[in-house]
Amino acid sequence: MLLTALPALLYIGLIVYSVFDALQTPAEELYRLTRGQWIAVILVIPLFGAVLWLLASGPRRGRHEHAPGHPAGTGWAAQGMTQYPVGPDDDPEFIAGLGRAQRKRTLTQPDEQPGPEKKQTSDEEPGESEK
Repeated sequence: MLLTALPALLYIGLIVYSVFDALQTPAEELYRLTRGQWIAVILVIPLFGAVLWLLASGPRRGRHEHAPGHPAGTGWAAQGMTQYPVGPDDDPEFIAGLGRAQRKRTLTQPDEQPGPEKKQTSDEEPGESEK
């Protein structure tokens, strides 16, 4: 039963995905046709239209990228917000804070460099070696 329904589910899923992808694609990334024309092609000639949409839309330039150089970022962030993941080691404020904390720690707790200590022999009592 499930194996006979699987092709139908895949077919419907492809059509639904293509329609929603066409609806969410920015107007400047549409290839040759308008949004309404693409949706009409997908719905009127379902399998051919959906495959044509997937081939024509191709990989999104910058929409799904996570690199800092791509202005579109993930495609879901609001304008003006950071649109790519930033780790703590990539954050200049975090690095500067680490430097400040290290300088503060160095100034408040200078490194003590103990001199070489003499080892006590078993014959000597503590304190005799200092005489």
